[in-house]
Amino acid sequence: MSEDKIAPFLGTWILDADESEFEQGEPPRSATLRIEDHFGMARFTMNQVSETGEVTNDSFEAIPDGPEVKLGKSGLVDAMRLVFEGDRKLVSEARRGPLTLMKAERELSEDGTELVVTQTVHLVDVASYTNVSVYRRSN
Repeated sequence: MSEDKIAPFLGTWILDADESEFEQGEPPRSATLRIEDHFGMARFTMNQVSETGEVTNDSFEAIPDGPEVKLGKSGLVDAMRLVFEGDRKLVSEARRGPLTLMKAERELSEDGTELVVTQTVHLVDVASYTNVSVYRRSN
């Protein structure tokens, strides 16, 4: 993994719910996103608290610009990849066979203080939903 390329994305990010737009589901009451370099892998850890107070924690690892990672236990998707698109965009795609079911584009602001995550979920033969989450860098 190119440490120079991933470095601006690393750190803890706090959701700005007022600036975020959700087509699917209610925006969480609060959320954090932590991106770490874990022995050459990018580790993403997401924690959120729903409007009803339910806590959700999730994480995944992938090698940016590396090979597709096969996923075992999910059931919904069977593979994932993580790629850079330019210097300020980091994109993950979760696929089942040849179909991309979920795509998350993480775009870093020019000054590195804001990370906009555009997550699109494709429900086969139903519809696609896009949630735009605006995160601010934690100090």
